Amino acid sequence: MTRFKVIYFIYDADSGILNEIKYWINKNMLKKNNACELCDISHGKFFVKFEWLKFVEELKTKYQVKVLHRNELPIYVQEKNFQLPCVIGESDQGLKEIIKKTEFKDLENLNSIEELRAKFFKQIL
Repeated sequence: MTRFKVIYFIYDADSGILNEIKYWINKNMLKKNNACELCDISHGKFFVKFEWLKFVEELKTKYQVKVLHRNELPIYVQEKNFQLPCVIGESDQGLKEIIKKTEFKDLENLNSIEELRAKFFKQIL
C-alpha cells in the first residue's frame, strides 16, 4: 500500500475571479460544454458545497490536501500531463493518479460527494 503525504484535487478550470465568472457564464448561461466534473461535484450553481468542505477537512487529519486549478499546478505535477480533472497522491515514490478523468465520467451522480469519497478511499486502500 502506498502511503501518500499529499493529496491533490485538480480542477479542469482556471483560478481567479474573472476565470470563475467566465466559466460560470459559459456553463450556465451559454450552455457550452466546458464543465469540469470535479467542479460539478464540489460546487452547487453558485457556491462550494458544505459536504465538500467537510470531506476535505476529514482528509486533512491524515494528509496535506491541495485543491488546485489547472493554472496553479506546480511544475512537477504539470510535467506528468495528467488529464483533468483528477485526484493525485504524492508519496516518497512520486505522483500517482488516485482518480482519473475517465473515472469521474463513470460517477453516476456527478454531484455526489459521498460517491467521490467512497471511490477515493477504495482506491487508496
